[in-house]
Amino acid sequence: MNGESLAVVSGKGGVGKSMLAVALAALFVNEGKTVVLVDTNTGMRGLDMLLGLENRVVFDLGDLLDGVCEPDKALVKDPRTDIRLVAARQIADSEALNAEALENLVDKLKRLFDRVILDAASGIGRGFSAAVRASDAALLISTPDDNALRDADRVSGLVQRLDLPPPRLVINRLRADFVDQGLQYEPEICAQVLDLPVYGAIPDDPEVWRRTLMKQPVVGDFPAAQAIANLAARLPERNVPLRPWREQNIEAEAREKRGLLARKRRVES
Repeated sequence: MNGESLAVVSGKGGVGKSMLAVALAALFVNEGKTVVLVDTNTGMRGLDMLLGLENRVVFDLGDLLDGVCEPDKALVKDPRTDIRLVAARQIADSEALNAEALENLVDKLKRLFDRVILDAASGIGRGFSAAVRASDAALLISTPDDNALRDADRVSGLVQRLDLPPPRLVINRLRADFVDQGLQYEPEICAQVLDLPVYGAIPDDPEVWRRTLMKQPVVGDFPAAQAIANLAARLPERNVPLRPWREQNIEAEAREKRGLLARKRRVES
């Protein structure tokens, strides 16, 4: 077996990078793939919390890179999804991540799993570079606003200077009303700004926040999850059309209004 490795990166925090990494892992498992998530955000780990596995972590990525244990000791299985997780070291700094050791570890994991997904540290530090160097491709997550796009442009350039192909762009938290008010950019404009093709366009959907609080992957029959499923179906280079983003956004807004109306009726009754 020789699997594929994918770094999920972003220019700034808070754009939904880790949420997407978990959701994609769950979707690949549903396809029958074996998947391991590697949290490389040393000192700020969060994937164990997103999966509800924080109390099951014994050995972490630092232990693997230091040779304290073999992968089977550090792999934590999520019993609900069958995702395997390698948690980041919590007491350390991302600048201390050993890039060569991480590359060797990912090569080893690719012989054991179909997909190795690395959740990179936000920004452009050593932790980010190590995750990108260890990967076959990168998925760049951004929200459609000036601040995030400026940082995403910087990250895109660094990914390509690290000898990877141009990253696959995902625009997250799209709102049609914000686009119409000129507060956000359409995905097509984001693609022009960054000179990257859009692989995924995900609407702002309150169900994402609910799933995150419940420590569940964002999968299911609701607009954001359907958009992420469309993204997963397009990776790595599958000929699947991108779903129209505005149609998805209308669905998300309608769902939110129905939920608000239902809660109002419960209060009134």
